[in-house]
Amino acid sequence: MSSPGIEGRLFGAAMLMLPGEFRSEYGEEIRVLARDTVREAQSQGAGSARSARTRIVVDLLLAAMREHARKESVMHFNLAGLGAGIAIAIGLPMMVASYSSYGFWGLVRETGAVVGFDSSDVAVHPTIVLVGAVLTAIGLLALVHRLATASPATSSTLRIAAVLGSAMVGLGGAAMFAYALPTVSAWRGAFDLVGGLLLGPGFLVILAVLIAAGVIALRTRALGVLSFAPLAVAGSLVLLMVVALLGFATGMPMEAFVRGPAMVVSVWLVPATSVLLGAALALTPIPSGARVRRSEPRPA
Repeated sequence: MSSPGIEGRLFGAAMLMLPGEFRSEYGEEIRVLARDTVREAQSQGAGSARSARTRIVVDLLLAAMREHARKESVMHFNLAGLGAGIAIAIGLPMMVASYSSYGFWGLVRETGAVVGFDSSDVAVHPTIVLVGAVLTAIGLLALVHRLATASPATSSTLRIAAVLGSAMVGLGGAAMFAYALPTVSAWRGAFDLVGGLLLGPGFLVILAVLIAAGVIALRTRALGVLSFAPLAVAGSLVLLMVVALLGFATGMPMEAFVRGPAMVVSVWLVPATSVLLGAALALTPIPSGARVRRSEPRPA
């Protein structure tokens, strides 16, 4: 924060973090107080002015956190959202880990040994991706449904994108069933090409849905205190993609790269944030001051 221009933009951003009704009622007073505070500090030098601006921005951010928490922190269990929450908490990590986690496949092999199936079978990977895609679609549709204040056009677009992205990833994984065909089969190469073309764009569409839904959820507090969860999942996916691209760029052997600490940490962030999003779908925020209406006893 080296110039008033930058600090002014940070002040504006901090003001936007405050709840709308609080901003409309006290916004002008806050601006006047901030202006007078900075003017007084400027008489003591540029360093004092910068410190005053920094302090004002920090105070505004803390006030925004307090006001949002005061408004909406009461949550209650939502049975209808429980299934969708479980679906997104399992489905998205399942798809991501099936392509990027050595530990995940170690778990699959151990589980397979216990129940008596061979995890190297060509049907295992595409089946996992297909199941993950279906579960992810269920979770994303439930997330869009919770954005009650979004316009019908926005909700419709997000629903279509959620289904499309999940279907692309699922079909991309299903293309690997072609590995059961003979190596010389022309169909095998064709399906492999189609699968490769679908997977990347499919993940990007899912990422776009999470970002768009996350921005709406934060603005409307649609998921209560967990309204940040969709953006947290999106952030974990972006980190994973960046780490993967850097790994490919260095030319590191695939097995060593997948076992590397950077990849392991970024992979594990996906299920951690997905569980948060699942919890957000399984809980419903109740504004403070709202009371559950109790049925009055009937007179005898």
